[in-house]
Amino acid sequence: MTKVTSRPRTLVLVMRRGLSTSPDHVQTMLDLDIRTHLLTVDTEPWANDPRFASVRRLPHDSDQRDFVKAAVETARERGASAVVTFIEPDIEIVEEANAELGLDWAIPEAARICRDKLRQRKFLAEHDIPSVWFHPVTDIESAVEAATAHGLPLMVKPTRAAASDCVELVGEVDRLRASLKVIQGYIESGRNFYFSGAPESWAVLEEYLPGEEITLDGVVLDGQFILGGVHNKKHSTGPHFEEDLYTLPFKTPEREAEVADIAARITRSLGVRHGLFNAEMRQDAEGRYRVVEFSIRVSGGHVYRHIKDVYAIDFVRMFLRAACGESVEDILAQENQKQPPRMTVCAKVVYRNGRVVRNSVGEAMHSPYFRTYFPVAKPGTDVVSGEKGFDFTGLLSVWHPWQPGQDPAVVHDVARALAEKLDVEVVDAGEEQGLKTP
Repeated sequence: MTKVTSRPRTLVLVMRRGLSTSPDHVQTMLDLDIRTHLLTVDTEPWANDPRFASVRRLPHDSDQRDFVKAAVETARERGASAVVTFIEPDIEIVEEANAELGLDWAIPEAARICRDKLRQRKFLAEHDIPSVWFHPVTDIESAVEAATAHGLPLMVKPTRAAASDCVELVGEVDRLRASLKVIQGYIESGRNFYFSGAPESWAVLEEYLPGEEITLDGVVLDGQFILGGVHNKKHSTGPHFEEDLYTLPFKTPEREAEVADIAARITRSLGVRHGLFNAEMRQDAEGRYRVVEFSIRVSGGHVYRHIKDVYAIDFVRMFLRAACGESVEDILAQENQKQPPRMTVCAKVVYRNGRVVRNSVGEAMHSPYFRTYFPVAKPGTDVVSGEKGFDFTGLLSVWHPWQPGQDPAVVHDVARALAEKLDVEVVDAGEEQGLKTP
């Protein structure tokens, strides 16, 4: 009898950066026995990483078109079903490559919308999805005129960025000018692959939402949005907004259906058939959730791990199977659906200013509440936080027993206490080693 073998699972993974904070995603590819062919930049030390079937490195200054071409070539050479990514700056590359490969679920226009906050605002208004007042910025003085006419305070954001980089709540005109000049410098620096050249509208002014903020993640299979989980985030009143204290379970589960419906409306309007999805939402003064931003990718850091830990659903695994061409009917029948919460978790971001001397887990690893730690910044790296920027020095994940109705402050306290036991030393870059920054 001839043995029937299925086609090997093979994908191209584009990650110009961010692999150090995506080990869970890559582990899932390994667990699924996916032959993963990595495309990255030539500064990344992944050439001998056994998780990857091959590694192709392009020069750091390669543009998006170079990566699209390389992704398509690699996919055809290796027999890959599709091209995927887990980071925001690379979604346009992936969707354009998949379209060139002839995949009918590729959506390049959706990626272009997601990569630009001004396009997002226009899209939300067009489809009557809860949003805010906004104004595009093409030059500083016309932005000042628009802000003065509307009234301050207002949010100032670059059209392309993530992790709250260069996002500020400004309350007076001089600060508005200064904030916009910071964004211009950010664009010129080419940092983190967010901008490739300066678009006509390079920043956006937005109405400030004073309420609590959430981040929602899920997956779309055959056009159906499936919720993974909703994290509460640290509440901040500005002027800068740290990404911190991501906590599950969602503290107001009675509103889960409401925010999931908003997400489903976005994915339907974008035309997503298969894909990962994330949306940030914040409450207005009346407590209504409005969309801050959205994208066809998963949140970074520990969000994916946390949703699996708390709700047992592995939405990244579900998407990867669909990307490999597997039947959605089989995926839904074989993979866990979202279950009632079984613990509480919290992601604590370590922010510092200065030069990293040491950065490791230290004594925190001996706590029963310790889940994992990503030492993002290597020794010798300069990091900034607050008004200077939002570099992640490290990402700490904790877990803790949970009972229905438990205040998120319980696990927040655990995360803060455990962060003090990490072995992190950062000194002023101009001083001798040994002086810790606050």
